Amino acid sequence: MKKNKIDFYNYATIFLASFPVLGLKKSVLAIILWSILSLIIMISERSYKFLQKRDKINILVLTSYYLVFLLSFFFIEDKKLATRFLEKNISFLIFPLFMIINRKFFYESTLKKSINVFIISNIILALYIWIIILSKGYNEVMESDTYYNPIIRNFFSDISEIHLPYLGMLFVFSSLMILNDIFNNQIKLNYITICRCLGISILIFSVITFAARLSLVLFIVVSLFLVFKKTSKVWIKIGFLAIIISSVLLVFTIPSSKKRIDEIRNTKLVLPNKDQKSEEVNFRYGIYHCVNLILKENWILGVGPGNVQKRLNDCYSGYTYKNYDDYSSKDYNSHNQYLDIWLKYGIFGLALFFVFLLWGIKNMSLSYCIFLFLIMMAMVTENIFDRQIGVVFFTFYNTLFFINRIDYFEKSTS
Repeated sequence: MKKNKIDFYNYATIFLASFPVLGLKKSVLAIILWSILSLIIMISERSYKFLQKRDKINILVLTSYYLVFLLSFFFIEDKKLATRFLEKNISFLIFPLFMIINRKFFYESTLKKSINVFIISNIILALYIWIIILSKGYNEVMESDTYYNPIIRNFFSDISEIHLPYLGMLFVFSSLMILNDIFNNQIKLNYITICRCLGISILIFSVITFAARLSLVLFIVVSLFLVFKKTSKVWIKIGFLAIIISSVLLVFTIPSSKKRIDEIRNTKLVLPNKDQKSEEVNFRYGIYHCVNLILKENWILGVGPGNVQKRLNDCYSGYTYKNYDDYSSKDYNSHNQYLDIWLKYGIFGLALFFVFLLWGIKNMSLSYCIFLFLIMMAMVTENIFDRQIGVVFFTFYNTLFFINRIDYFEKSTS
């Protein structure tokens, strides 16, 4: 294969990393075109003939989430729901399949460049949203932000078209990759480092403003780990601790984030009932209560992937709380990816799910560890794979990191 074709294939792969700013429809189109290109290369170069036994095992494991549901398809009554799942989660199949089969055509630098494109895309997205907010008048927007009209959060979610917990995860991963790169370059004080610090500031201030609470906590935890692991200079550690403390204080200062903290304080461990107002309802407590009831009777085999939401809705119907956001108005999922898998496939399915997640744990780079840690922690409060943005983010980078492991990567031929 000629070098210019290899270059084009790698550039096409790097371009996929711009999905945060591309939007869902354009990202889907880009993935389809990349898949066609991958298929052409696989056939024309016959790269499938060079698959080793370990490659086949890796493909099987990394596509298993999709393959298991594919096997379940014939046992699900709601075929429309099952078909939507297969369409939305196709990335679980195409990225591991094509990246592993065509792995010898990927440059070692492709992962790094794709992360840089991803970071730039998130910064551009954040800046664009802030330009719109500032054009409306920062003070005016902040003053009009209320529980029933969370205008700041709406700006970020509506413009980005990304659910805010996911947007927070994307921004935090970008910030941590920048921070890791700064430490790798021994914190040289130049305009590049200053630009990187400004990038982190924009992203994290955005996360604080739209109050992605778990994402912010994860950023603090991982960034402190990086600081104490990567540098021995006391003044850097003290300075960074001061920055972290200032960031925490901002959470209690910015109205939009302070409201989210107040929500935690005001909600109680009481099941949703007719005597509560919307701001008093602990929706997650109601969700986890129903999950617990279902698992008590089905913890071994689960209820099947096509029955989870129906069983949850049946349980929710027992709550007397009625409002615009009650459990009959929306389909509240389990809000925990691990519980979702447990509900679908039982305890043995959950055990296999951890094998699937941790399959690349051998010889992981620090960046891969950070990525997987963020994903696995985010799964505690969200069904990450229920939205396409979560699926694309995980499958794209998990596979790229996987084929870049120290024991697995093979340089492309010229």
